[in-house]
This record gives sequence, C-alpha cells and structure tokens, in this order.
Amino acid sequence: MYEKDKKPNDLDEDLFEDPEHYEGPSAEDFLFTKEELVEKKNRKKERNTSGKLIAYVLVLALLVSGFSVWINIFNIPSFEFLRKSNELSKIENIQNYKEAVVTIEGGNSKGTGFNISPEGFIVTNHHVIDDMLSILVIFPQGEFYQATVKETYPELDIALLEIEAQNLPYLELQDQKEWKLDDHIYVIGNPLAYSQIVMEGNIAGLDSRMQISAPIHKGNSGSPVIDTNGLVIGVVYAKTIPQLGKGEESVGLAVPIDTIPVFEINK
Repeated sequence: MYEKDKKPNDLDEDLFEDPEHYEGPSAEDFLFTKEELVEKKNRKKERNTSGKLIAYVLVLALLVSGFSVWINIFNIPSFEFLRKSNELSKIENIQNYKEAVVTIEGGNSKGTGFNISPEGFIVTNHHVIDDMLSILVIFPQGEFYQATVKETYPELDIALLEIEAQNLPYLELQDQKEWKLDDHIYVIGNPLAYSQIVMEGNIAGLDSRMQISAPIHKGNSGSPVIDTNGLVIGVVYAKTIPQLGKGEESVGLAVPIDTIPVFEINK
C-alpha cells in the first residue's frame, strides 16, 4: 500500500540500505577495451594528419603565389626558360655561335664573353672583370685560358681581353649599323647557375643604348646580341627593373657594337 506520508527520498534510502536492490556501474564500465583505445588513437592521428595537410597546402599555395609574383616582377627564369634554350640550341647556326661564347671567371665572380678572333680576343663588360685579380676564360668544350686585359672602355662598360691561342671559333661583328627596331635577335650567355643559355627576342628600342626583349639575368653581362645573319650587333650589360604597380616589363640593355672601337680585330 502506498503511504502518503513517505517521501520520495525515503525510497532512495531504502535502496541504499539494501545493497541487493542497487545495481550501479562497475569499475570495468569506465575502462576502454584495447580495440576502443586503438580506434581512439587512430582518430586522433587522422585529425592531426588532416590538420597538418591543410596547413601544408595553405603554405604551398602562398609560396606558389608569391613565387609567381617575383617571376613576373624580376623576370626570373622558370622551366620554360630552359626548354626554350634547348629548343633554340638545336638550330645548327646557333650551335656554331655557341662555340665562340665563353665563361669568364675570377674569384667568386662569373660572367659571359665572346671571342671575335681566331687568335683569341674576348669582348666582355668592364664591370665583369673590374675586380678580378686573375681572369680565366673557359670555352664550351672545356678549354680554358688565362686572360690579360688588352683594352678597357669603362664609359661604355666594355673590356677587351687577350688569350694565347690559335684557330679558335669566333663571332663576326656587324659594324654597318643595319639593325632596326623590331629586328629578331638571339642572346647567348651564362645566366645564374647555367651556361650556354640561348634566348631570343626583338630590338625593343634604339638610342645611345640598345633595348632588347630577350630575358636577361645576372651572369648575362657580356653576352653577344646576335642578328639573324649571325653577326654581333650589341653587348649585353644590364636590364631594367620595372616599378611595382606600373605594369612595366623588364628589358635587356646592350651596348651597340658600332660604338665599340674593336672592328678591325677580327678582319
């Protein structure tokens, strides 16, 4: 019979007083099985892996985006740079031109030059050899020679080197100033960590200096600008740096060959 005067708590107390009527959770109920622990560990590892993967993807996206910006601003070479050089290097005439283009080294500096005489007269930039105590000229086939400075024209940023050799491959000079705006040209040099890189472009401007659209990089200083007849019409010495936000493109700068007093050497 239900007793009205009995409180609900009295029922609870009765249960606790009689342990047989109370069935609480055992200690084992609070323990994980081995399978559950492994599953929990795997879930945690998956969450950590997913988080790291997302972070890596975000960092990679930022790096690619940033690198693309620098490529556009500073005209940094990409794989296309090498692919284009390999393609142009298959042309027979260009293979012949490359034989006369040399690497100039001294100390920790490296630049480009080109031979203009069978007896070994090398044209390069004055700034390439200015701080070199010892000048080494290396031909693409591996022959190397110690060079001496024969003439310098600092106002033109041109230097003429001499080596002791015979029957060397050389490039001829176009001294008639027959080049004009938009003429197609080739540039061969040793930019960055590469050697014997060939690029092509056009004459983009003519005044006291020649502007060319072919990509120019550190190490291209002293590279010959060659016309479609295989004649040297200029010597690369620098490139322009476009201003941010102006939409400008970098162009190479070259000394027109007709301003350099070296015409009679290879005739």
